[in-house]
Amino acid sequence: MNKTTNIPQFTGFITNFIKKNKVVVATAPVLSSAIRFPHGPFQFQVQVTNGCGYDIQFSPDLRNWSSLSSGTARSESFDYVDSDASKFSFRFYRALCGQFASANIIGYATVTLPPGFSMIANPFSAPSNTIAALFPNMAEGTTLCKFDTSLFRLTNNSIKNGKWTNTNEKLVPGEGAIFFNPTTEFKTLNFVGEVSQGRLLNPIPAGLSIRSSLVPQPGRLNSDLGFPIAEGDVIHIFDRDQQKYVVHPFSTQEWEKNPPTVGVGESFWIGKTNPGNWVRDFSVAA
Repeated sequence: MNKTTNIPQFTGFITNFIKKNKVVVATAPVLSSAIRFPHGPFQFQVQVTNGCGYDIQFSPDLRNWSSLSSGTARSESFDYVDSDASKFSFRFYRALCGQFASANIIGYATVTLPPGFSMIANPFSAPSNTIAALFPNMAEGTTLCKFDTSLFRLTNNSIKNGKWTNTNEKLVPGEGAIFFNPTTEFKTLNFVGEVSQGRLLNPIPAGLSIRSSLVPQPGRLNSDLGFPIAEGDVIHIFDRDQQKYVVHPFSTQEWEKNPPTVGVGESFWIGKTNPGNWVRDFSVAA
């Protein structure tokens, strides 16, 4: 004769089994509070399921990932410091908890600017993308100019009396700006934040504009980064060392030999015959 299961006792057995065997229901980690120390380590916070086995990974290109540190979480959040960050111009991070990859990818990019002009871009979604937050402690006379496509002119934001004249102006991923370093020394910019993922859309108007990649990857503009180049378009890349523009009119044959390339944190001028959309479907596989 089969005996009827005693539901309360059976429930108690499950509870005791979970406690005894420390069964953990994992969720996707979240990375936050990133800090890039000047010429030094990179620190961020990992929010993870307590008791879950984790693996912190890095990538130099958002394609290939290697383990930095692994263990079992003893709390719901902890700080991690990459002491090797000073050896690289840019690096990206994610965390795994059980079968789940972190809900976001974070990273840093260090851009060194010579005296004079440079064309720059903000490659990350930062907690604040205002000019004041992105470029603190700049020298008197430093300027940052964006191009207003509706008024067809450059704006001017500069350091006067120790602060930016327009502290609320923003520089978001996909945009670009002309940065002027008035000193005789090289300056270092540290960009920190999240990597944009999903279906990314960067509208390119007809005529002149300044643009940058929405994904922090270096490479050839059309074949690597998917820029929608067309007949009649002209790309202007600024050589910050020579302090002059290198012009790349679109030609299939010429671009196959010597395509324009851009780095992480670099923007460029585009003279486009017809408007278009710079579209990338980008995600980091677990």
